[in-house]
Amino acid sequence: MSLLKKNQLDINLALPIFPEVEVTLLDSNPNAKKAKTGLLKLTWAGESDTEEVVFEVALGEYVQQFVQEFKAAKAVAVNEGQVTAGATHAWISNYINKQPISIVATPEMTPVENYFRQLNNVQNIDAPENLMDTYMARSAFEYNPQTLKSVKEEWIAKQLEIKKSEFTEPRTLTLLCGSWNVNGRTPKENLAPWLIPNEHPELPDVYAVGFQELDLSAEAFVFNESNREAMWCAMIEDCINLDKVYTKVKSKQLVGMLLCVYVKTVHIPHIRNVQAVVTGTGIMGMMGNKGGVAIRFRLFDTDLCFVNSHLASDSGRCDRRNQDYQEVVKRTLFTMPNGPPFTIFDHEYVWFFFSPDSFFGLFCLFVALLLTVGGRHSLVFWVGDLNYRIPLPDSEVKSLVKARDYQKLLKYDELTVERNAKHVFVGFEEGPIDFYPTYKFDVGTDTFDSSEKQRTPAWCDRVLWKGAGVKQRTYTGHMVFRTSDHKPVSSLVDFAVQVVQPKRFAEVRQQIVREMDKMENECRPDAVISTNLAKFPDVKFMTRYTQSIVIENSGQVILQFRFIPKLDEKKFCKPWLRINPPVGMIVPGEKATVELMLMVDATTAASLNTGEERLEDILILHLENGKDYFVSITGNFLRTCFCTPLVTLVNTLRPVRDLTQPAAASSSSDRRTKSQPPQPNLIDFGESASTPAAPTSKPEEPKKLHIPKELWRMVDFLFTYGLDEDNLFATSGNEQSMELIRECLDTGLPFETMPDAVHSISECLIRFLEALPDPVIPFVHYQRCLDSNSNYTLCKQVLTQLPSEHYNLFVYLMAFLREVLSHAVTNGLSAEKLALLFSAVLLRPGPDKTRDAASTKKASNFIYHFLLNDEEPQFAS
Repeated sequence: MSLLKKNQLDINLALPIFPEVEVTLLDSNPNAKKAKTGLLKLTWAGESDTEEVVFEVALGEYVQQFVQEFKAAKAVAVNEGQVTAGATHAWISNYINKQPISIVATPEMTPVENYFRQLNNVQNIDAPENLMDTYMARSAFEYNPQTLKSVKEEWIAKQLEIKKSEFTEPRTLTLLCGSWNVNGRTPKENLAPWLIPNEHPELPDVYAVGFQELDLSAEAFVFNESNREAMWCAMIEDCINLDKVYTKVKSKQLVGMLLCVYVKTVHIPHIRNVQAVVTGTGIMGMMGNKGGVAIRFRLFDTDLCFVNSHLASDSGRCDRRNQDYQEVVKRTLFTMPNGPPFTIFDHEYVWFFFSPDSFFGLFCLFVALLLTVGGRHSLVFWVGDLNYRIPLPDSEVKSLVKARDYQKLLKYDELTVERNAKHVFVGFEEGPIDFYPTYKFDVGTDTFDSSEKQRTPAWCDRVLWKGAGVKQRTYTGHMVFRTSDHKPVSSLVDFAVQVVQPKRFAEVRQQIVREMDKMENECRPDAVISTNLAKFPDVKFMTRYTQSIVIENSGQVILQFRFIPKLDEKKFCKPWLRINPPVGMIVPGEKATVELMLMVDATTAASLNTGEERLEDILILHLENGKDYFVSITGNFLRTCFCTPLVTLVNTLRPVRDLTQPAAASSSSDRRTKSQPPQPNLIDFGESASTPAAPTSKPEEPKKLHIPKELWRMVDFLFTYGLDEDNLFATSGNEQSMELIRECLDTGLPFETMPDAVHSISECLIRFLEALPDPVIPFVHYQRCLDSNSNYTLCKQVLTQLPSEHYNLFVYLMAFLREVLSHAVTNGLSAEKLALLFSAVLLRPGPDKTRDAASTKKASNFIYHFLLNDEEPQFAS
């Protein structure tokens, strides 16, 4: 046995940690009543016999930390399948280059703030911009052996969150929130009357300024190419930052929405975890100029979230505005390392579980709820053009405004009514409104709308907040601004943040670590799971299903669990399944609930439609230092017309749900042959398109449709009811209605009365085209279409090379879209916007390729030619 001192340690003496390596802690002086030092012995199997090395260590907390790190390293060795092989140091590669946390401490930061910055190593993260269904975007977690190494620190962090009142003190700061719909105008007026609160000489600590309708051009709708963000940020900074008092934390734009957050430079060292997310509520998150932009960060020890939204416009669409609000809330998703996405109001991801069945669990839950008012974020501030109206006659509203009888008007204000009914903004507060309605004015004047529509005045522009410790100083509209048809609003508030006291923090953390160490011993973990089988009967396309597994810690030690991949696989579940949480800790006697969330979307439906894949999987639930449990997942997928190949759909007369085998279809490689006589813009398939034909004495020959019957049904509905609908193809549909529409298409049932029917079917049409495994213009022709985009004759030549079913569908859609454009006066559409939108679904580069702005414009030009040309191409046989 050799004894190594600290000054003798060298990389050449470092030992690889293999699965067979063991660590033992021995007393250096067994006769002493309270030993101060001990011996740490590492044992492993050598070439001929068992070998060992011994370290002399000072007993205490750091020894426990060393043992814990050793166990974590050994877990890496086990998971990497590491074996003893030669006298090399190749084993080191398993413990380096694993993206370790590396944050440089700034002199202004306290040790506590450095600790939290290390723990939450997220700086200026932009979430994905297309979050149409991000609820399942992280469905198949990839296995990462490093994930569980931070579980204990995460648990300590959760305990610190519960106990933070013991080591934090409140500090009051000021915030100015502003909102202005600028109606596409460029900045011309000095913003000081809006942003500089003259009645309060000290400038706010934080600014959160939101704009709507920043850019109304077609390019901004799809390409998000706009220089307006820089222009308006410069205007703000010219107003508030003359002495370099402020630093911009983040700005983020989505089409016409822009949110800018500035903080006094003195507070910048105390900001971390800055993230920005955009959520479009138009079709495909591209069109409609509606949705929300959110920015979140932690200031000192308080999580703040700012949201700027633009909800559905027009009178009589209160329900639609409510839906837009719910969409922004649900689909605005932030991320943290090693955890699932969370929304504006979600509680922080929980790694450690307390059961409410015990007194201790109830106490912790109660304290946690007290400390997390407003959910994941302590404070949420929401600004925007919310577009809620006053459903009274125009003359009556203007008369009450003139008399300044705002309280009577507010009784009818849609937002006030909907909040009182708890339909939207539940738990939010808004200051008293004692100012003119902010909408709608003749541009350049203070005169309410005198146009032909004479829109009724309303408080469309609002500022609300959710959370404790907020006290409003002022809330007002600013009539001096005349650039837009809206007047800007501002709200100046005091709010409280929690500031960490380093000395007390260290004491509380040390106490938590001691409690955790006390619970750990050398016993093996054990668990009882509620079920090893999860069945999902009758799974429909784009519908979410959830089942739960309860894990109970039946052992005597803290149980650490995680789901691991099967042999030779990187992901531990199929892409149509999501597990939440995938890892966790449970104290003895307590329980944890794991949710299994299943949804078949456009990325997984195609293989399920053809039968290549089935809704079957086996999950492996692994207990650290314990055994594995196996959970079987099974489900019955109901076939859908979405994600079904075009050649199959045109060869199928019956609804796809009636099919048990993929329909026989001719090859899609056949080309258009002899031209047929011109056919009407809208092909009437009659009853044969959705119902079986009546039996006859002689069987009819199988028929091939020109286009899928499902698509014909949607186009026929829009042709009959939607051509004059305002914002057609620019407003997203109702989720419940779209689910019903998909069911009707898959089963052949007739469409029923449903909310927002036109917009719901128009979005289903777009989604149907987007989900085709091979698009209307097949992948192989994509580049030729881009190359010919500047010449209509060349575009037509490419068209003649398409398979007959693809050619016919393209011709049919162009005829329909030209009919849509003939009603542009009422539906507000243009050829440019339709070309941009439909080129994204008709002309796609391929599943493994992306396209830039230049290729997007070329694809749009290709479609644009056919929208403007009156030639009526003939259908292929």
